[in-house]
Amino acid sequence: MEHKTNIFFHATKELSTDAFLVWLFYYLDSEEKYSVYKQRLFDNLILKKVDCGKDVHNIELKRQENRVDVILTFTLGESNEKKTVLFENKTWTTFHDNQLEYYRSIYPDCYRYIYLKLAYVNSSEEREVKSNGYDIIDAAMLSKVIGVFEDIHCLIKMYNEYITETFINTINSFHTELFINHKYDVLEDAGAQKYLCDRIVDNLISHDVPYLKIQNGTSAGMPWTEIVLVEKKDGYYESLFWKVHIRAGKYYIRLNQYSEPSDEQVSYKMRRLEILRKEADNYVANIPELHLGIVNDRARNESEVIILFFNDNDITTIIEALPKISLHMIEVFNKLPKIQ
Repeated sequence: MEHKTNIFFHATKELSTDAFLVWLFYYLDSEEKYSVYKQRLFDNLILKKVDCGKDVHNIELKRQENRVDVILTFTLGESNEKKTVLFENKTWTTFHDNQLEYYRSIYPDCYRYIYLKLAYVNSSEEREVKSNGYDIIDAAMLSKVIGVFEDIHCLIKMYNEYITETFINTINSFHTELFINHKYDVLEDAGAQKYLCDRIVDNLISHDVPYLKIQNGTSAGMPWTEIVLVEKKDGYYESLFWKVHIRAGKYYIRLNQYSEPSDEQVSYKMRRLEILRKEADNYVANIPELHLGIVNDRARNESEVIILFFNDNDITTIIEALPKISLHMIEVFNKLPKIQ
């Protein structure tokens, strides 16, 4: 099917997925001949295991009620129990502030809370979503279900093609592009950065390296992703973290010191930065496979300690070296002279 004639390649916002889901539930409930597909949809995506196979009827859906993406209600089985399922749907972005917790507070008795996201869900996002009591549905899970009956309507086929090509195939390509083809331009995709940071974190954890969180954002329209190793909050905030980003068209991972010093505290911050840089340079000098880049001194708050460009280093070697570097630099950070 040509992309030019597939509406979902032109309507890529989250509201398009909301509308598709609402239409899909109603469509599969519209005629008896679709009942087997409706049951498959519910058994694989909606119903708890104990309820799979039970008849579903009296389906109703609402969009944007109290700003919730989709509210699905239905009657389950012969007992005529009414159930409610809350959908929070994401395409590329993630939840904000206490969004998930807030929705649960205004809909406290739902049968299930579902977080449907098409783009890559990283480990930190997954933990936060699950800790708020939501179950995750990703693009691959959705495609596996609707792909079985995509031929019953062109919209189902179009949507499945859209999520397969735009999300599933892209996510599945991250490992090959980064670790086999060494095509680091893939890191222009925020999902690829999150995937890489998840692999880094997996290796940190396997070597008993503590880390606090993965966080991400954009700068000048380009994504960045950070792995925070350690923080100080006792009257003066300062942190040490790895950051994946781009400079002059080249992607890198760098170790950063971050703080927001007053004018009187700048000299103390710079003294701490000098110690961090010296310790990091000396430590990495003992890893001959790694080649350090030149750090940038322009920023006041976010200061580069060391930088490793992927084009100048083997990405697997970097990942294997990060646990030892991280442990050493956490120890150095915790022994820095106090800010006065």
